[in-house]
Amino acid sequence: MPAPLSAVDAISPAFARTKRLLLQPFRFGFWVRLGLVVLVTGESLSGGWGGSSGFNFPFPRGSGDNGDKFLLLADPSWERALAYIPWIIAGGIAVFALGLLWTYVSSVFRFILLDAVLNDRCRLGEGWRRWQPQGFSYFLWQIGFSAAMVASLAVLFGLPVLLAWWAGIFRQADQHIVLLVVGGVGLFFLFIAWVVLGALVALFAKDFVIPFMALEGLGVLAAWRRVLPLLRVEKMAYAGYVLMKIVLAVGSTVLFGIINVILFLVVFVLLGLVGVGLFLAGKAAGLTWDAYTIGAVVVLGVAVLAGLLYLLAFVFVPAMVFFQSYTLHFLGARYPLLDSLLHPPPPAATPAQPRPLDPLPDSRQLGLVLKGHRAGQRQAGMPALLNFAFCWWGRHSCLPVGANSACLHAAKQL
Repeated sequence: MPAPLSAVDAISPAFARTKRLLLQPFRFGFWVRLGLVVLVTGESLSGGWGGSSGFNFPFPRGSGDNGDKFLLLADPSWERALAYIPWIIAGGIAVFALGLLWTYVSSVFRFILLDAVLNDRCRLGEGWRRWQPQGFSYFLWQIGFSAAMVASLAVLFGLPVLLAWWAGIFRQADQHIVLLVVGGVGLFFLFIAWVVLGALVALFAKDFVIPFMALEGLGVLAAWRRVLPLLRVEKMAYAGYVLMKIVLAVGSTVLFGIINVILFLVVFVLLGLVGVGLFLAGKAAGLTWDAYTIGAVVVLGVAVLAGLLYLLAFVFVPAMVFFQSYTLHFLGARYPLLDSLLHPPPPAATPAQPRPLDPLPDSRQLGLVLKGHRAGQRQAGMPALLNFAFCWWGRHSCLPVGANSACLHAAKQL
């Protein structure tokens, strides 16, 4: 196994692998499937994500002695809000369920991504069936880790605030300004440190634990037991890896942010032209805003949004392949099984086949030679006869294979 690569040394082989996978040769179908992997795993940049829709919907208005008012916003009484509680609860449960489903699917797709970059294949159906056990283990770990982070934050910050409230510090804030300022600054830096620690744990799980799970069929806890000794032995090397990955991520964000802005400008211009055309066509056809047209616009808007998100993911494919390759080459120099897959030994040379022996003359030819030739050729053929007899004897003894051709030549001279 080669010497462990530093965080800087792993960049060059990662670029080489990315170029070979994506461009040598270029396979559009491979890019399309990887784009779906990027979208599901959330690896793509989210610079253009979010923002309000900008549409103004008229709220239902009430009538009566109180005049015109928005139903819930103008009269936020508990009786009116109570009617919306079931819908709010149902919406919260639906969002939570969708979040769990997305987390599970992305956990399995993490292993599909690893397999695609490591083995130069992206088989979504086969990968989904193959990696579900490891993906489910990683999914459970993510849920447990997220719950632990939330609980720890509640204890670290909720408990001091609750104690300060019970002590009456907030009721007499003017008498405890220094304590509040110092405590607030301390809690702020503690929050930053805790969030950074959680981000590092999630990063090491994604980059280093998943390869052990995939290559050895381990559960997430068993894989962590394999990773932790590596972290203890080379603390500085892994610290350098984290810092270099931050630098590369910043560079990737700037580069693909520029590409996304240009791409969005082009797409929005095209979509604007198409939208104006559809609006004019609908107006000419006499369409009005009703439940059907509004539903069609909503469905079309969702389809356009999904297409834009996938377009972002498709553009981000090179960055995703590079970062996964970077992780594999950095870890592979410290993990012999992974290194053997990254650098497979050359195929064994096929042993040279021995040259087949030349066919011997049959006994009838030899008998004719021994009986003699015409009288005029007897004397001239005697040396050739002796040479042939010697070669025929040597064929059955230890002469090298190359002597066989000489024997045939001697037989032809006879």
